[in-house]
Amino acid sequence: MNVCSKARLRLIFISLSVPVSLIISPVFATQTNTPVELQSHKLIIDASRQFLDANIDTSQYSRITIKMGRLDPRLRLSKCEIPLTATQAAGSRFSGKTTVHISCSGKAPWTAFVTAQISLYANVIKTAQPLRNGHILRKSDLIESEEDLSRIKYGYFTDPKNLIGKELKRRLAQNRVIKANYVKAATLVKRGERVSIVAETTRYSVKMTGTAMMNGARGDRIRVKNLSSKRVIEGTVKAPGIVSIN
Repeated sequence: MNVCSKARLRLIFISLSVPVSLIISPVFATQTNTPVELQSHKLIIDASRQFLDANIDTSQYSRITIKMGRLDPRLRLSKCEIPLTATQAAGSRFSGKTTVHISCSGKAPWTAFVTAQISLYANVIKTAQPLRNGHILRKSDLIESEEDLSRIKYGYFTDPKNLIGKELKRRLAQNRVIKANYVKAATLVKRGERVSIVAETTRYSVKMTGTAMMNGARGDRIRVKNLSSKRVIEGTVKAPGIVSIN
């Protein structure tokens, strides 16, 4: 090989090797950059707790407990350079098991999901003793007890006055929460029984004897038969065995 050929090969080798070094250099530069700062999991959970605290009405409960879930330790999120945003997940409530969305809308946006268990406590009315079906509730049948409302699926009572005089639709064991679908207005007049038919004004009062044609609770409109005139009339149940036709 002559001198000119060797010179040309050397030039070709140099021209090929230089661009390769230019391509590789930026990769090394990237690998040696300062690592990306990560978002603290504690701050994400704290933001979720603050959101829940701000949105639960504490005035109607005797106490509230919130147990926050944990994030997967493998979750790596870039540190948000702006304040985090918290919203409630679709379908979640501020009681029982719930989920909060925490999001960052900064340069490197992300969203995290934080679960929590919310227990809302209040005094509710329970049975003081075993009670049979059809029993008319009295004050001595009732006690108050602090319960987690998120565990009570149906309506409950907080004031015993709203239960006294109600009739049980089912048998209940001692220490059971009395729910709205367990009671009904007590039957004060039963079909076929003798009743007093009362007509009153400011100037006079007339009382007649009749027969109830149907069952009725307080305030119900029922048909009764006047035993003297044999007429069937309508009246309002006022008390056990008493129907007003005013």
